Amino acid sequence: MSTTTPRALEGIVQGLHHVAIAVRDLDEARKAYEGALGLAASEPEFVPDQKVRVLVLYAGTQRIELVEPASPDSPITRFLETRGPGIHHIAWKVADCARAIAAAKQKGLRMIDDAPRPGSHHTTIAFVHPKATGGVLMELVEDPPHK
Repeated sequence: MSTTTPRALEGIVQGLHHVAIAVRDLDEARKAYEGALGLAASEPEFVPDQKVRVLVLYAGTQRIELVEPASPDSPITRFLETRGPGIHHIAWKVADCARAIAAAKQKGLRMIDDAPRPGSHHTTIAFVHPKATGGVLMELVEDPPHK
């Protein structure tokens, strides 16, 4: 089993940040993840830029994000209409989102975001286009500085 970073992301990625799962109903999905599986949950957060509600769940240090559309024009609404509930994207931890975008573009990756934007829980994010990664939507995530 290989534990190396994908070649196109070498020098950019520090590790897996989270896996995002698109859901129709955050409260209903929470019952399975928090209730039945026993994952620890944060409070849901509204992310205006993406028009979604996000619930972060933890299994030890592993992070899962449940993402619910908060508007009919949310990208998650369109995803659910075409693909149904399920894995939406994989997010990679990066030290500096702006530098990660530049490095990804230099390596030939097509980006959805050419500049960092706000994400949930005070993160800075950018999305890599799924056409550049074999059909998988990927997110670059810079955590906020620790206070």
